[in-house]
Amino acid sequence: MITDTSKGRTAPWWRYTTRDLIVIAMLSVVAAVAYAGLGQLWAALTTAAGPLGGAFLGLFQFGHLIAFAVVQRPGCAFVTSVTTTVIQAFLGDPAGIYVIGWGVTHGIGAEATFAASRYRAPSWWVLALAAGIGAVCGHLWSYALYGWEAAMSLFYASIPILFVSSAVESG
Repeated sequence: MITDTSKGRTAPWWRYTTRDLIVIAMLSVVAAVAYAGLGQLWAALTTAAGPLGGAFLGLFQFGHLIAFAVVQRPGCAFVTSVTTTVIQAFLGDPAGIYVIGWGVTHGIGAEATFAASRYRAPSWWVLALAAGIGAVCGHLWSYALYGWEAAMSLFYASIPILFVSSAVESG
């Protein structure tokens, strides 16, 4: 049980408080605005250099990682990631509605990492690992979406670069 300090009662681990939901909503909006701008840069880099181009841009993980670090509830990273990309799609991301696929895959990767750590307060290395795993999961979505079969060597080379850049830049 988690103590709800506003009422002095305990609440089940899965129940979100109003504060939790406000934090998730605010971080989703802030991250969506940042990601929409970064999406323009990612699209240009990927167009210029294929899968390897966008691998150095690992900032697409910070929103749901901060949300989990603050809220620390199961599902928080996933919900924040998907909510962020829905807002990002409405803001005009170059990928359009397909950007939600990145939200789902990034959220699954980060959420799996937090579940493996039993949803404890995240240390720096858990956040870095969640960023890297989420980014690699999102990269698999990019592969499926853009059909990078012709650039498999670049795709494989980009995975460790993306993992490290996301772990350092977002984690």
